[in-house]
Amino acid sequence: MNKTLLGYVPNESPIYAVHPFVKLFFLLIVSLFPMFVSAPEWNILLMVVTILLMWLSKVDMRTLKIYVPVAISMGSIIFLSYTVMGGTHPEFELLAKVGPVNLYWERIRDAIVVYVRVLPMIFTMVFFLSTSRERDIIVAMRSIKVPFVITYIFAMALRAAGMVLEDFQIVRQAEKARGYDPAGKSIPYKIRQYVMYMVPLFALSLRRSEEFTNALVARGYAFTGSASKVKRADYILTHYSYKYFDYLFIAVIGLSFIALLVLRYGFGYFVTERSVLLTMLHQVLH
Repeated sequence: MNKTLLGYVPNESPIYAVHPFVKLFFLLIVSLFPMFVSAPEWNILLMVVTILLMWLSKVDMRTLKIYVPVAISMGSIIFLSYTVMGGTHPEFELLAKVGPVNLYWERIRDAIVVYVRVLPMIFTMVFFLSTSRERDIIVAMRSIKVPFVITYIFAMALRAAGMVLEDFQIVRQAEKARGYDPAGKSIPYKIRQYVMYMVPLFALSLRRSEEFTNALVARGYAFTGSASKVKRADYILTHYSYKYFDYLFIAVIGLSFIALLVLRYGFGYFVTERSVLLTMLHQVLH
């Protein structure tokens, strides 16, 4: 098993046959797709494709249940902000009136569009973090000649996020080992407990940052001064080489983005007015 930023992936996973830059390129380009697509069914299709890629990469799909509460809470906030707190709009189509709240079709439509746009971005990021190691990120950025300082900061930021999740699980397990059971506790009590978690997590983060700094100094790394101007040999890049299917994947991703822009702004596809899902929903609610 290989340790990734958000879990473990088997050594025989086909994702490791792909050059790390391809995964980074996939994240940077595919995460932009929902910004140009308003029709929810296409964003849902993109989310399904991303989940399918996770399954093909042999990612433990049980980890997705962690993000279910986040998706539900985020959807609830978006829906309430667009409907309950959306204000009064006489120019919109009124579907129902619940007390002082007016439910307009346009506000419900916009809430669905925004929510379904955010979900594929989240799943794309989860796919990247679930299949990438710190080494993969460094290789991907160094292969396109990104400066060492930027590479280091970006890699450490992502690694810190994964380590915080690990430390959080350690703190929770330590509580359970001491007989603490959160079952049956009230929500305000649980919120106070989560706030108290910040103290040990912050202390562990400071300790790890000091360890990282000492490790870099011991290896002769420096961000300023004459030592920072010394050209470093990218020895790690010698273990990774582009294959023909890497260039194929890069071309497919790039051409797909270009085709999306042409179809969106040249032919008017992927807009809400041409959405089959929204049309059906409008007929049901009307």
